[in-house]
Amino acid sequence: MTILDRAEPVIGQADGTATTSVAVPPAGRRRALWRRPSALGVIVLIVLLGLVAGPTAMVFVGAVQSSAPGLPGNTFSLDAIYTVYVSGEYYASLIGTLLMAVSVAALSTVFGGLAAWFLTRVAVPLRKVWEFGLILPLFLSPFVGALAWMMLAAPNSGMINVNLRWMLGTNATYVNIMTLPGVVFVMLLFYIPYAYLFISSALKNMDPSLEEASYMNSRGTFATALKVTLPIMRPALVASFFFVAVLATGVFVIPAVLGLNTSFSPLAVEVYRAMTVFPSRPPVAAALGTLLFWFTLAGVFLYRRSVRHANRFVTLGARGTRPRMVPMRAGRHIATVVFGIYVLLAAVLPYAVLVIMSLTPFAITDFRRMTFSFDGVFQVLRAPDVMTALGNTIWLGVVVPTVTVLIGLAVAYVVVRERGRLGAVADYLGTLPIAVPGIVFATGIVWMYVRSPIYATVLLIMIALIGAYIPQGARFASAGLIQVDKSLEEAARMNGAGKLRTIATVTFPLLRPSLLSAWTLLFVFATREVNEAVILAGPKSRPLSVLAWNYVEQGSIRNAAVVGLILTIVMVIGILFARFVLRAKLDSSNL
Repeated sequence: MTILDRAEPVIGQADGTATTSVAVPPAGRRRALWRRPSALGVIVLIVLLGLVAGPTAMVFVGAVQSSAPGLPGNTFSLDAIYTVYVSGEYYASLIGTLLMAVSVAALSTVFGGLAAWFLTRVAVPLRKVWEFGLILPLFLSPFVGALAWMMLAAPNSGMINVNLRWMLGTNATYVNIMTLPGVVFVMLLFYIPYAYLFISSALKNMDPSLEEASYMNSRGTFATALKVTLPIMRPALVASFFFVAVLATGVFVIPAVLGLNTSFSPLAVEVYRAMTVFPSRPPVAAALGTLLFWFTLAGVFLYRRSVRHANRFVTLGARGTRPRMVPMRAGRHIATVVFGIYVLLAAVLPYAVLVIMSLTPFAITDFRRMTFSFDGVFQVLRAPDVMTALGNTIWLGVVVPTVTVLIGLAVAYVVVRERGRLGAVADYLGTLPIAVPGIVFATGIVWMYVRSPIYATVLLIMIALIGAYIPQGARFASAGLIQVDKSLEEAARMNGAGKLRTIATVTFPLLRPSLLSAWTLLFVFATREVNEAVILAGPKSRPLSVLAWNYVEQGSIRNAAVVGLILTIVMVIGILFARFVLRAKLDSSNL
């Protein structure tokens, strides 16, 4: 299934997403594919070319330049391509990046699948609480989580090691989060929710009569899970693996914060260093971006292929029945403890550490020497750069999701309602940002706008984030649009309403729940984003996430902790506003 399929709904898709099957038009309707494109379709195409295709193409253009963008002596050169693809300088980074991505994807799928099975098939106490706890990291900042774990488990200054040393009278290092396993561990905390959403949706939509038949034939719980449930869930498991692998391949912020003592630097970190560390090498950064692009593009292709062939595993019938809840007396209590540990590690403990470090002068981690005061917090709040960053973050949090949702609605309308060749082009362009890691996309934005008046402004960050988040906005809109009867729009058109008026007065109100869900999630993503903003932000256009990153680079850990808490408060206020004022449902199943 593509992100925006153009067809009729199929009941019982095994991957649990809002799926469709491609409808083949009759011979008499094939001429419709050649009809003249609408004005809306042309506008959508132009917007997608500017926001998506342009920056992506500029990454490849920058890779064959001799020096930084905008310099007068810049000429065509293959030196950067040779350095990245041939010289072997970045082979270790490439292999390490792929191993890291595969490890995170595999472990996320295993743990997410087990969590989904327990919460849908076992009578686990407090199920609703743990379901919310599992998706809670989606609404938190991975950068803030990585920062908190660095404070908690750094080898020399981490809170755990410092206090265990004096308690046990040794100089040993008990935990070291700043290693490759530590990076994978923290990434797991933030990627397990994606796998859980994929697999739990498939389990909830699975025909429970198949499992009932297995139980009636004297098969036990585990035999049924292995012989019946697991084969049917295979498409969802494969889709989850490739989706998480694509995200993990391009991740920047967690390895950048925690990977100081690892044996390699992921390619995304190398892109950042090539762009920012003196002497900068923008062509090398662009060439590294193209290398990342090929692997993420392959991952997206395999992901889409796995979902497209999921109809082979469709289960029909018994849609009104509920699956049998397995009475695992010991297992359900063990699962409850494991879910509680996950929520503790992913949310409670990191933010408790941030609060402690924010109130402790000089970021002291020794419990014997800790004193608490709000003076440091007030000092950071009074800093002009913090207030500027707060304003920039609010602007990003309001403008980016609003514009992205509107563009996503327009893209979905062209793809789902108008179809045709233009709709197919819009579909693929609207999906392309998934295959372009954020820091690579930002590199293309730099090459595209370096000589423009908006370079290093908040507006440029907005443009980058809007282009990067179009797939999410379009997917939410298309999922809702498929469920709206086209005859409602046709009735408005027959009564004299134009296309734009029909969309504004009929389509948009009917899609309001889906669009508000999209707005809420995109608000979270836009306010916490580091990958794009860290390359594009200037001194006056830094959001809170980039300011916290700058504090980490400067060694001001306490200031970074304070800014991380401010960022979290902004995100929480935005989510509460969307939930209780806009009445948005916190639905992330369309990710």
